[in-house]
Amino acid sequence: MSTQRREGPFNGDILNSGDAFWRAYIETRASPSEAFFKLINNYHKQNGNPCSAVAHDVGTGPGNIARRLLPYFDHVVGSDVNEKALDAARALIPADDLRHMTFVACPAEALARAPLLPEHAGPGKTDLVVVSECMPLLDAPRAMEAFHALLRPGGTLAIYFYGRPVFVGERAATYNAMYGAIAAAAHRCLHPLQGSPSFAAYHRSATTLCSWLDNVEVPPASWERVERRKWNNDHNLAFSGPEGYDFEFGAVDRTHAAETKVEAIDREFWGAEMGVDRLVAYLGSALLGYRDRPETADQVVKVDELIQELKVAMGDEDSKKARVTFTVSLILATKTA
Repeated sequence: MSTQRREGPFNGDILNSGDAFWRAYIETRASPSEAFFKLINNYHKQNGNPCSAVAHDVGTGPGNIARRLLPYFDHVVGSDVNEKALDAARALIPADDLRHMTFVACPAEALARAPLLPEHAGPGKTDLVVVSECMPLLDAPRAMEAFHALLRPGGTLAIYFYGRPVFVGERAATYNAMYGAIAAAAHRCLHPLQGSPSFAAYHRSATTLCSWLDNVEVPPASWERVERRKWNNDHNLAFSGPEGYDFEFGAVDRTHAAETKVEAIDREFWGAEMGVDRLVAYLGSALLGYRDRPETADQVVKVDELIQELKVAMGDEDSKKARVTFTVSLILATKTA
């Protein structure tokens, strides 16, 4: 997941943490299936210019997604504004893989002007740009311009976001409601959002997730063969529903008629077995630092009470796990020739 630095939930000393923090961070995150990356690669091969020389993972964080692109591309660039995360990527990724990778500290919106990009991966020379998790944090129009400038004509843009876990099985409705209550309570630990210096960023992020990325325009003059794919969109893409926020927001639709739209309720998609501790850690990786604010200590107590209730409901055993899937939104587009 991205750590693109913005005013908002991903700021703070926690983003200056070292390798141990980032190793644990990777372990708490959902792991996209290989079929998901094959879907992106198949789209790339079947559309535009199917060259496989250079891929670029925007908002790469500790590089776990950038590394997943190596089987498909000769060289992978990972960019992020958090230099500590990039240091962790260089430390955690095996040396044999690092020989085929470059990490660059740069905001997404400025990538077309990044001075440290390798010559062979500069503007107009990238085959695939993957934007993993960070789109809600970005100035979308400026970021889209930068991605367009990076790609070669016929290159592929893949923007995706995966959100809350969705329980599967006989008690799914009960567990989903309980986890939703935990997520909303944890989100309230970050209040006040409205009126804070970070409010614009929080509002942009909430709108993007509520919209399932449909508020991100893909201009037809610059892009073609646009696909918008959603999985398990009968649940929130965000971890928390509106009850976790202290301001109003709603979905925005900037899609175009020619775009292909595919929706699937697939409870096996990215299927995983997770215990309560892992599920809570995953929530913490999305709401970094929500437990650390002294002024909301009482709210953290409420979160812990709700977590304990879920543990009891699931069997109150450390090893007890439940089957989950995830909410996922993916945009695919080809740069016009």
